[in-house]
Amino acid sequence: MLDSQVLVRETDFAKLAHTWEELAQAMAGQGDQATPAKLKQLAKKTRKAELNIAFCGHFSAGKSTMINTLLGVSLLPSNPIPTSANVVKIRGGEKAARVYTMNGDVVTFDPDTEMEKLKQFAVDGDTVESVEVSYPGTLLDEHSSLLDTPGIDSTDAAHKIATESALHLADVVIYMMDYNHVQAEENFNFTKTLKDRGKPVYLVVNMIDKHIDFELDFESYKESVEEAFATWNIHPDGIFYTSLAEPDHPENQYAEFRQKLLALIAGREELVGKSVRSAAEHLIEEHVQAVKASHASKRQELESKLDSLELADVDSRDAQGVSAALAQAEALMASLKNRTAEARAQMEKDLGSLLDNARLTYYSTNEAAQSYLESRKPGFKVGFLFAGKKTEEERQRREEALLAEFREKVAGNLDFHFKELMSKQLQANDIRDEEYHARVHATEIAITGEFLAKHIKDGAASREYVMNYCTDVANAIKLEYRRAGLLFIEEVVGRLESQSEQESAAQLERLGVLREMASLHEQLASLTASEENTRERLQAIMREGE
Repeated sequence: MLDSQVLVRETDFAKLAHTWEELAQAMAGQGDQATPAKLKQLAKKTRKAELNIAFCGHFSAGKSTMINTLLGVSLLPSNPIPTSANVVKIRGGEKAARVYTMNGDVVTFDPDTEMEKLKQFAVDGDTVESVEVSYPGTLLDEHSSLLDTPGIDSTDAAHKIATESALHLADVVIYMMDYNHVQAEENFNFTKTLKDRGKPVYLVVNMIDKHIDFELDFESYKESVEEAFATWNIHPDGIFYTSLAEPDHPENQYAEFRQKLLALIAGREELVGKSVRSAAEHLIEEHVQAVKASHASKRQELESKLDSLELADVDSRDAQGVSAALAQAEALMASLKNRTAEARAQMEKDLGSLLDNARLTYYSTNEAAQSYLESRKPGFKVGFLFAGKKTEEERQRREEALLAEFREKVAGNLDFHFKELMSKQLQANDIRDEEYHARVHATEIAITGEFLAKHIKDGAASREYVMNYCTDVANAIKLEYRRAGLLFIEEVVGRLESQSEQESAAQLERLGVLREMASLHEQLASLTASEENTRERLQAIMREGE
């Protein structure tokens, strides 16, 4: 998630709006029309720094009545419309009602005298794109709006589309529930979706006048509500219990709820700044899913081809299994065709294991190294009379002590085992050559004072520095043995060139099928990579737009 800084200048919102337009343009060429359109809507909202508070929930939860009560004017039909297909936006500003049609027309009417038209447009999901009512004198200003969405329990596809289209523009969601239907599963599913999108969600349990106290005290009821949502790992930003039928109900929190809305409106810029980023990120993911959908036919074609390929011991749909079988088949073919490659790999592995496990530094080595390093520091001096000569003699003594340490450890822990390993390589491959054995045993890696000195680095001779120095010298010695060993291995490999075997026809046929399977899986992986690249490219545009 990108950093959600607070935006306080119009230029900041304009910059973000431009970024959303860039995202829409980047998406447009990938066959997804819906998401770029949503981003353009988001850009328009961002440029205005408009705060949208969406009211969601069952159509019977009293959303419209609650909105009318909050506004202090009956702008929405008093009876819910279960078949409503459009989101109705109400904001502050000059009195007007506007209907935006799919073909680009705008129909206006008087919200005071022609509200019956609102019902007609609200149910028209085919020709109407959106409905907006502006009205002065409410708790809203021209930069703040309430969205009345269709009920989530509607089965009509247009309702779901309308609700989802509202969600990417909603900065805050008020989720309203009927007192008797709080623990309906769709409540949990929908609110969890909202929280997973990073939306601030406030729950309103309405119609609490239905509560019968002698059956269950109200505090216990509230606890049961909170526990139910917590069980689904849903943690709302607030819960309010309201009754519009009984304003004086002792548990009525309508006043607190209204005050919360006022506080949200007052914090408009910060809320919008956070929300539009979160919405853009979600739309990026939505676009990636659309790209995946566009790949569906190609993916199905590749999978059908995979199903047509058969090997008794390989599941063609199992990419990892195919890859493993292909690796095994190629390893076998390589072994049959060119035994030298197999021998080289084993010899290099044995050499690496020997060098990795050879211990060349001990406590005594570290002690000798510390003494040696101290003698190499500027200003090191021994005695007063004839100090120069004594100092040089002491330096030489300490150098010899450290050389003796390393030479002893190399001789006992590395050199002997190295020569034994290199000597047996020809024998392991049924080749006899005494001259080769003699050269192996004549190998000598010189450890000199110059060798010790070139690994000294600037720095205080701390315990950690001394240990690092010893490690550097040990690694350098091992590197020299590795170089010598690789030369011997190369010589052995040269002797084995004539011993390769012919690959079998059966293995070639098997290898061909496996390679075709692997190619199909690569094409499938390429589709997935394309989807991931789409995500990364769009996220990069977001980062650049910050």
